[in-house]
Amino acid sequence: MEPKVTVIIPAYNRERYIGEAIASVLAQTAGDLELVVVDDGSTDGTAAVVAAVADPRVRLLSGAHRGISAAMNRGLAAAHGAYVARCDSDDVWLPALLATLVPILDATPALAAVTARGEYMDADGRPTGHLLGTAPRFAEDALASLLWDDFTCNIATVARRRSVEAVGGYDESLPTNEDWDLWLRLARRAPITSVDRVLARARSHDANITGVQSPLFRRTLEERVRVLEKVFSDPALPPAIAAMRAPAYANLHLRTGLHWLDAGEWRAARRAFRRAVAASDAPLAMAVRIAWRIVSIRVISQRPAGRRFLAWQSRMRGQWRGIAPRRA
Repeated sequence: MEPKVTVIIPAYNRERYIGEAIASVLAQTAGDLELVVVDDGSTDGTAAVVAAVADPRVRLLSGAHRGISAAMNRGLAAAHGAYVARCDSDDVWLPALLATLVPILDATPALAAVTARGEYMDADGRPTGHLLGTAPRFAEDALASLLWDDFTCNIATVARRRSVEAVGGYDESLPTNEDWDLWLRLARRAPITSVDRVLARARSHDANITGVQSPLFRRTLEERVRVLEKVFSDPALPPAIAAMRAPAYANLHLRTGLHWLDAGEWRAARRAFRRAVAASDAPLAMAVRIAWRIVSIRVISQRPAGRRFLAWQSRMRGQWRGIAPRRA
């Protein structure tokens, strides 16, 4: 009998953390799963850690280093489950992830995917209180919401395998932002929904592929523009979606500026913020948003009460999100 869910862990030199990632998947309270670990050309003991796991649900695929998208596609090609999910090799799932998300897909066959929230943790596994994933901007339109800003948490998302296969899987020309690109292509075909619950933890450490210290950090920010260019270069876009070009690019540059700010690169942050204002169809409002985000990050979020306030504000935004743009 085939497993219901295929979980894919792409791994590259993750000897230190991958055992914990595997254990968190195998500890799911809904255990009808297989785990495919794709060792993407590791040069450390990653493969040995995986091989030592004595659980028949675990399979190890090894090959040359080709990048995250190719590794995910290799895992998808080997998948047997009706649903697929990803847990990165330095992250962990909370025990109820599959038990929470899979029934939603079971109950709503029209859905392509369901996503929850994640929480950052430090290198030693201590939660930091900073969250991944947000409420969709437009409650009834995942595509519009994803263009506004990626609301998903890729390590807390379960998708229908046939839906992922129908859009061609991951774009191997993208070394980063491959998950956002995939969700955008999925959302053009079928709905994606979200659950306001933390179901995974993402580890922040010096060896993160897209961390500040990584050579891919700058490329990660630059490649986000490519993702939007793929969408808006399509002449068949519905008019309401094509009209989202200005806020999509403005929000992208805003997010890029915040990343540069977090990295201490003030000059790069200012350039990105200027681009956000220039791209926006409401420049003054964008300038106010930029100022508020800087204050939130640099002042309010540095105190426990401030973090609680920002979390409350995020929840409130999720309850009164606007109506989605009307499709033509």
